[in-house]
Parts: sequence; structure tokens; C-alpha cells
Amino acid sequence: MSTSMYSRSKQKRNLAALLLAVMLISACYKCYASWLKADLYGQAAKAQAEGHELEAETLYLRARDNTSIRYKNHEIDEALNKLRPATELKRTLASISDKIRAAAAVNDVPTLLKAYESFQSAKADYAGMDDTAQKRFADAEAVYRIDEGLAQSFADVLARLEQSLEKSSTNKTFDNNNSIQYLLQIPAIYYKDEKTKKQQLNDRFKAYDQARMDSLFKTKSFLEVVNETTLIRKFYNANGVQAEWLVPMLETYAQNTLASLLKKNDLSTFISYANKVQETTKELADSRSKINTYIQTSIKAQFTRAEKLVATKKYAESIELYTILNSYKDTSKEIRDTEQRWLEADPVQLLRKAMNTSTDAPFTNVINGKSLWGSKMASVGLTGSSSLAVARLMPDEQLDYVESALSKQISVKSVKLSDSLSSSDQPAIVVEAAAKTRKARYIVFAYDVKSKELRTILDVEGDSFTPDRSRPGVLIVDNPAGEAEGQQAYYEYRGGQYTVVKVKSDVLDITLSELPKQKPGAIVRFQCQIMSLDGNTAIVALGNDYVQLSGNVRFKTGSAVVTGTFVEKNKVTFGQGQSSGKGTGQNKEAGSGVETGTSTGSASGASGNNGKEPGGAATEAQVVTAYKIAVTDLSQGDAASSDNAANRRLQP
Repeated sequence: MSTSMYSRSKQKRNLAALLLAVMLISACYKCYASWLKADLYGQAAKAQAEGHELEAETLYLRARDNTSIRYKNHEIDEALNKLRPATELKRTLASISDKIRAAAAVNDVPTLLKAYESFQSAKADYAGMDDTAQKRFADAEAVYRIDEGLAQSFADVLARLEQSLEKSSTNKTFDNNNSIQYLLQIPAIYYKDEKTKKQQLNDRFKAYDQARMDSLFKTKSFLEVVNETTLIRKFYNANGVQAEWLVPMLETYAQNTLASLLKKNDLSTFISYANKVQETTKELADSRSKINTYIQTSIKAQFTRAEKLVATKKYAESIELYTILNSYKDTSKEIRDTEQRWLEADPVQLLRKAMNTSTDAPFTNVINGKSLWGSKMASVGLTGSSSLAVARLMPDEQLDYVESALSKQISVKSVKLSDSLSSSDQPAIVVEAAAKTRKARYIVFAYDVKSKELRTILDVEGDSFTPDRSRPGVLIVDNPAGEAEGQQAYYEYRGGQYTVVKVKSDVLDITLSELPKQKPGAIVRFQCQIMSLDGNTAIVALGNDYVQLSGNVRFKTGSAVVTGTFVEKNKVTFGQGQSSGKGTGQNKEAGSGVETGTSTGSASGASGNNGKEPGGAATEAQVVTAYKIAVTDLSQGDAASSDNAANRRLQP
């Protein structure tokens, strides 16, 4: 029991000793903390008094963080509030200074620019404060030397950027747009002023771009050069640089390239490049630029050349040129007008165009005319496959085409138009070809405007082919093949084609009054009135003259149709004499100078009473003409009248 009490007493003693130790330690710590806080406060106050604001602030903050005792907490807070403007400024400048050093070391222009902007912002803020604040800023800047640091850093960066541009030019890499941007971003104060900055940078950029463009001209295609130049110009625009040297460089290169293309007559490429250049220069310069003027002048010269080609009837070349120019300017009207002029001037082209065939398709025996078959212009010709073709250019500029096949064995001599063979006011088409048994084969076609068809209206072989001008629609074919062989046949237009209506004989049907116009030897047929007879001779009055009929036929007075040969005509003189049953008178053969017998009473009657006055008085001599006909056929009475009427109906 005593042992147990001893143990409990010992435990209590140890516990009391431990508690005492803890209390002693706590008291010692509190004493130390109180001393430390008082010491920190003292150091802070001293640093503040010496102007070391950041150090004082740090010491004050450490003292404030010591909460073991409440020692001068109010004074510490007041001191911190008083130090805050200075400490914040110094902290800002210190940060800026650190950034400047770090950025300059690695050529970090963006960070350097941010440091510059931060410093300028702080400077601007303090410039609007009181004198104390401004002095505080000046004192702080003198400590950190921000202006000096920025000037030196920007000078170093500027030198390195310029070296970078020179190196790119030497190595022909030209990938330093960042360097150009950084040079532009460096404040003008570090170039002296804005004017100096602009001049220096323009000189550097121009030299750099000259080397860059020279490299592009040598290594890139024309379109790539233009595209690269556009990108460069956009880059400069985005960075506020006019780069006035860039467009002249491109224009000189472009003009030399375009001139070379014109010299090679490569107009298609010229226009392609010209369009690209003008599209580019529209963004880079105005429409009055040197290259635009050159392009417009060159294009105008090409249009003039096309017009001259049209004037000299080189239509295919002109259309080809206008087609190329269409990629620069719409030339559809010029092409259409040239095609129309070509169609109007070249009948072969009209046929080809209407046939929708190639420009070298063969056509022969081509003829043309205006206002044919309702057209503005029409062409007729033979195709390579021996077909007769007709092409029409209509007033509305539409084309119409029709053809009619001919025999492949036919050998065409000529193709003509004939107004006299058509039944309308439009001409027929006459094809003259070689014939087997005659001098020619004549094939006549009529063009039907309504049905747009070619109809054969005559196909005959003969030695000649003549329209009867006295009777439209009648043709005379000499020695046609067939029933009228060896004679002349009359063809008349009936039922849409020419058919034979009669064969022309050697007998010439005339009226009695037309006999004096005939030549001796002519076989004639005429109607007359026989006045008197004398054996195988009959007398027919012909005005003051008379016709003497003779032949192995039976004559009688009255109406007759006489067919015979006109032998001759003579001058007959009727002399003086007395009236008698028959009347007498001397006659004289023309040109003989000899009086020839006695005229009969009927003869004297035909010659005006034989030169005698009524009542038997004597008359003077009278000269008349006697026409002698050797009669081969004679029709008299009703037959004579009907025969003559039928004969007159068949007279061509």
C-alpha cells in the first residue's frame, strides 16, 4: 500500500514538473516573440527613416505577422499605409526592370514592348500626381534606370533585327516578316523621331524587298510572283507601311513579261497574265498605273488588228482573235458581226455554216445572191458528196439549209441561177452537166420556200438550152434526147415541171404582111386571099405589091393557107396603055432593063388598075414588087381556116 501511494505521488510530481517546464518554455517563447516583434518594428522604422521603403515594408509585414503579442499593431498598419505608394511603385519598376533584362537577353521584342508600355503607363500615371509622388517616381526610376535600360535594350534588338534582314537577303530565305513587324513596333523615340524611323525603315525594307523580288522573278512563275507580291503588299498594309516601291517593281517585271509574250504572239497567255495583274494592281494601285496603261494600249491594238483583218476579209483570223480577246473583254457582239459579214461576203462559208460542218469542207460551183427565196443572202453549190445545196441567211440572222442528192456519176460543168425558168419571182437553179449522147445535160431545180425543198422541174439532155424570151415559162431545147431527136422541142411549165408541148419544124409560120421581112430560101406558111389564076400560077395582093404563087398544086380563088419556099422578089414596071378587056402593059424585070411581056388583068388589078385611069385613060408607068413562092402545100376553103387557126396556136 505504501508502494502504491509512493508511485502516485511520484507521478503527480513528474506531471507538475512537466507543466512547469511547459509554462517556462511558453513564457520564454513569448518573451522572445515580443522581443523579435519589437526588434522588427525597430528595424522597419529605421529602414523607413533611411528611405528603404521596400525593406521597411517587408520588416513591418513580418512584425505584423507576429501575433504573439499586440505590440504597436496600430503603428505598423499606419506605417504600411504610408509606405504603400512607394512600395507599389518600386515593385512595378522592379518588375519592369526584370522584364527588360530578360527580354533583351533573348531578343524577346513583344515582352520588351510590354515592359515599355508598362513603364510609359506608370510614368503617365505619376505625371498627373502631386510633386511628392512625381519626386517619388523620379527617385525610384533613378534607382531602377528603366529609361536607360529600355534605350539600350531596344538599340540591341534593333541591331539584331537589321542583321537578320541582311542575313535573309544574303541567304535568299526571305522569311523575316516577324523581324519587319518588330522593327515597325519599336517606338519612334529609339529612332530619334517618327520621321527618322519612317525613312530608315523604308530604306531597309526597300533594299530587302528588292532582293526578295529579284529572287521571286528568277525562281517563281509569273502568277506566283503576282500572288507573292499581293501577300507582301497586304502584310505592309496591315502594318501601316505604304511600301510605294513595291508596285513599280512588280509593274516593271510584269510589263517585260507581257511584252515578251506579245513578241511571241502568245496572246492567250498575255491576257491571262494581264487579267491577273490588273486584278492585283486594283488592290495595290489605281487604274492609271503604268502597267494598266500598257495593258489597255496593247489590248486596244489587238482590237484594231482584228478590225483590219475583217476589213481585208480575213474573217477566220479575225474571229479567232476576237475569241481570244473575249477572255479579257466580252467580244460576243464583234464575233457575231464578223460571222455575219463573213456569211454575206463568202458564199462557201454560208454553206459551211448552214451545214454545220468544218471550215474546210469542200464546196464547188458556188454562186450566191441577195434577197433570194426570202433570205438576206443565199448560196448555192455542190457538196463533196455530189449534192446540190442551198443555204439561206434569213433577215433574223437565222440559217436555213437544204440539199438534193445528184447522181455520183454526174460531172457538173456549171451551176447558174435563171429568172426566166421559174414560175415565181424567184430564180430557178440550172445545173449543166456532161451528157452521154448530147453536148450537155440540163437539170433545173426550183426552191420551194414554204416546204423548204428542192424540186426537179426539168432533166433533159440536149445540144443547147434557151428560154423563149417572147413567152415566159417556155424553153427551147435543141436536139433533145428522145422522140424529138434532131429537132428543136418546146418545153412548157405545167403542173410543177417542164414538159414537151411540141416539136419545132423548119416551116416558119408568118402573117402575109411579114413576108417582105423573110430571106429567099425560107420555108414559110401563111394565110392569104387568092385573087386571080393563070394555069399553075396564082396572084395574091400584098398592099401595092403582089405575091406570085406557083407549084404543082391546084389553085382556086378565095381563102387559102399556103406553104412553100420564098424563091425571090423582083421589081415589076407597069407601062402606059388603053383600057381593054384584059388591059395591057409592059413590065420589066428588076435590074434587067428589059420589058417583059404583058400583065394580066388580075395582075394589073393587084397593082392599082395597071396604071390606067378609070374610063380607059392612059396612065404613067408604075414599079411594084413581086414575091415569088414555090408552093409545096395548099389548103383552101374551111380546111384553110381551121388549119391556120391550129397552126397559130402552136406557133412558139
